[in-house]
Amino acid sequence: MSYYDTPTKLLHKGMALTVSVQIVLSFFMQYPKPNVTRDPLALQLFEAHEWVGIAAALIVIAHVVYSLISTGNASWRTLFPWLTGAGCCKLLGELKQVGSWFSKGLPHPDEQHTLASTIHGAGLLLVLFQGLTGGCLFLGMGENGAMSAGIKEVKEMHEVAGMLIIAYLVLHVAAAIWHQKQGHDVISRIK
Repeated sequence: MSYYDTPTKLLHKGMALTVSVQIVLSFFMQYPKPNVTRDPLALQLFEAHEWVGIAAALIVIAHVVYSLISTGNASWRTLFPWLTGAGCCKLLGELKQVGSWFSKGLPHPDEQHTLASTIHGAGLLLVLFQGLTGGCLFLGMGENGAMSAGIKEVKEMHEVAGMLIIAYLVLHVAAAIWHQKQGHDVISRIK
């Protein structure tokens, strides 16, 4: 039996694809600004960012909902262990060992996975937050880019969350590579 079930693998692939496309689009698009003429390509990229963002938001919402009904390795108890007393104790125990990773290497995922699961859950919450702020922008920003003061604050949060997601993805991939180099075949679990 596979470590992750098929719905979890599909949701992970969908999130990886849509979030990666969103990041690439964000580097080249321009959001509308009142009384500023935009480059037609930048406008099309912004519109693509909006639609791919809607798809990403739907996928992450589906992932959260699935974690609520799943009993496997993608359940809410696995992704958010700090919500239970036992999970919190396991998480604290694993956090105490982080310093030894650099001398002894990463623990095998079959032996310790609470911290990794917590990080996956945090990534899921971060992408959910990004989707919610993006949805607010989609509904609250005028076609010409006009925004209320509140929507401007949401835009700032959306941009900061985007930078955090880029950092998360870099570290996520780096951790997967580190595990693979130590002989922990973590990639085959999710593909």
